[in-house]
Amino acid sequence: MSEPIRKRSCVPHCTASVPQELDSTGLCVSHFTFNVERACAEMHRQIAMRGMPPDRQAEIAVYLAECALLLARVASSLSLSDVLKRRVLSTFLSLMNLRETLERSARGAPPMRVSKAVAASAASPEASSAIA
Repeated sequence: MSEPIRKRSCVPHCTASVPQELDSTGLCVSHFTFNVERACAEMHRQIAMRGMPPDRQAEIAVYLAECALLLARVASSLSLSDVLKRRVLSTFLSLMNLRETLERSARGAPPMRVSKAVAASAASPEASSAIA
């Protein structure tokens, strides 16, 4: 006979349970995605400051792979609400953007930046019709 599934809360005052796929993190889907996105933002800042040693780049690459694998397991095995599906997709996008930034940094390519002229033309409908 199988052991009954125990309902474990993720953090104090959180009513969501920790899915089996995220048992190693001890977080519910919502808190896990929030923490991953916050970590991605911090790593983006670290990469933007330049001078990141190769061992730190390797640590970030491992973190990206582990988080993506956990998210894929969660998304494929749970029946998620539309809100959580959006959170998971948003977190996947954050991971993809961080990977692209990391690869660009490793190649020594400058970060992608939008010039002021392009930003102004995107904001102004008259300027975009003049370009076309």
